[in-house]
Amino acid sequence: MKSDKNKADDTIKTKSMGRPTKEVDTKVIASLSQIGCTQEEIGSIVGISARTLNRRFADLLQENKNIGKASLRKKLWEKALKGDPKLLIWLSKNELGMVDKIHTTQSVEPLPLIIDAKADEVNG
Repeated sequence: MKSDKNKADDTIKTKSMGRPTKEVDTKVIASLSQIGCTQEEIGSIVGISARTLNRRFADLLQENKNIGKASLRKKLWEKALKGDPKLLIWLSKNELGMVDKIHTTQSVEPLPLIIDAKADEVNG
C-alpha cells in the first residue's frame, strides 16, 4: 500500500475543461455589496453571472453586506440621537420592540330595543 505522500505524486495533471476563470475586481464587488446592491446588479457590473458571483465570492459579499448594514445603522443612530423624532420612533419600535396600541373595548350586550311609535302613527 502506498502512503499518502506517494499518492499525491501519482496524480496526473491535466488541463481543466470549461471556460477560463474571469478575473474580477474584488474591491468593486466589496463596495457594491456594502451599498446594498443585489447579486444580479453586482454580477452585471463586473461581467459575471449572479450564480458565479455567489459561488466564488459568497464570503466577501456577506462580509461587506454586514459592514454596509452596520454603517447605515450607525448613521441612523447618530441622527436619532440628535433629536430626529421620526427616527426616534422608528428605532424605538424596531430596536426596543415598542408598538402603537389602540385600546378598544367590545361590548357583547345587545342594544336595547326602543319603540316610541304610537299605533295611530303607524296605521296613519
